[in-house]
Amino acid sequence: MKKYYLAERLKNRHTSTEKLMLLMPCITVYLSAWLTAEYFTIDVYNWWYTVLFPGMISSVCGAVGNRDKKMGNRAVWTLPADMGAVWDGKVLYGIRCMGASLIVLFGAILLVSTVFEQVVKMVFRINPTGLEQLLAIVVLFLTSLWQIPFCLLLHQMIGLFPMVLLHVGSIFLISVTMSLKPYFMLLPGGIAERMMCIILKILPNGLPAEPGSITFTPELLEWKGVPIGILVSLVWFAVFWFVSRKWFERRVGK
Repeated sequence: MKKYYLAERLKNRHTSTEKLMLLMPCITVYLSAWLTAEYFTIDVYNWWYTVLFPGMISSVCGAVGNRDKKMGNRAVWTLPADMGAVWDGKVLYGIRCMGASLIVLFGAILLVSTVFEQVVKMVFRINPTGLEQLLAIVVLFLTSLWQIPFCLLLHQMIGLFPMVLLHVGSIFLISVTMSLKPYFMLLPGGIAERMMCIILKILPNGLPAEPGSITFTPELLEWKGVPIGILVSLVWFAVFWFVSRKWFERRVGK
């Protein structure tokens, strides 16, 4: 599996894929610092996981899958290789890009918030601690893994542009309307947003998770939801990886 991951990394070296995982989090941080400075920290996270993060993941998966798909996957199926392992390499490379983008986001947020506090002497209305933000990054990573095989499969089936629209649109709709429902575990697109209510005290609509905010209820802050949400997300990840791997094996390995 390692050699297929390294092959994907080599194919995507110095391409838009590598640039996206650096530019997207930096653009998110810049926009939040410029437009909503007093709510900088919570807004950058809220904008990131509701819209920009799914958009980056779908764009990365589209770029990774498109290099072989635009040639009808002929460059892959003519090789004496295990098609399942080829798919695993794509998934692992997508995970690597996703993890790198979250690390860049975390570092940029800490840097800008430190400058605001120490140099500009700004007081944020809501400012999660560094440990809370680190936990949020780790949970975002674990609860978003399912998006990689899902977007790669969707791209193979319907193409880049429809995949991006469907994925980003569904994540946004689910996060705003359904992530606060009791059945949110059945919708993987709403789990990360629900976890951020607990960790960062941010509702999907961007308001503080506190009494008086629209859609707030005390149950949203129960910490027991974090391990459950992570576990369910990992199950969804395993399901999407297995299904997409088998589909790719049948479609390309025939």
